[in-house]
Amino acid sequence: MQANLNPGLSLQPHAFGECAQNNPDFLFVPPEMLNDYLVKLAYGRTFGTSTQLDYATFELSKRVSSFPALTYFGPAIGEVQVALMASYVFYYEGNIEKLKKLDFHDGYELAWVPKGRFTFPVWFGLNPYLESGAGLSYVSETYRNSGSRWNWSLLGGFGLEKNVCDSGVFSLGVQWRHLSNGNMWGTGDELHNSNSGTDMVQGMATFIQRF
Repeated sequence: MQANLNPGLSLQPHAFGECAQNNPDFLFVPPEMLNDYLVKLAYGRTFGTSTQLDYATFELSKRVSSFPALTYFGPAIGEVQVALMASYVFYYEGNIEKLKKLDFHDGYELAWVPKGRFTFPVWFGLNPYLESGAGLSYVSETYRNSGSRWNWSLLGGFGLEKNVCDSGVFSLGVQWRHLSNGNMWGTGDELHNSNSGTDMVQGMATFIQRF
């Protein structure tokens, strides 16, 4: 109700945190402060593939819109973000690579992923969140004789945040990621019906700073 009485102000995700409990006016942030950036570090390992890879990921996301939302889990704050992701890929040679004499090395991945994110009210002093997204990525190594350097990049994750009034927001979470070209492009050995894509689970440490 108060949000409707203040049309020039916007409800923000960090409204649910410790700061909001101490200062009700913290619920409302001027539109010029919507340019929040999220800096995320993640590390994880692939699964379900014959090639063992570890991904160390740096992510920079920008919030482009924010709105109240009613979800199955209750009231939340919805966000639309655009993320730029850069990963260093650690490659571990396996028996199949040795047998086929495949010459793979450590590599990298660059991705552009629009995302949706929901932040929920305080739960034991923490803010639960859910997020998902889909975009495009480029990899320097395909790590198999099927696949391509350009891929679809899908992700989903959840975690818990802790608000700090002056410094921003810290959180820990878990993220699933999937990379695959969907058999949509590639030539020769780059594209086969056996192209299964790559899945990984990453642990995340996140820092959000408002600027």
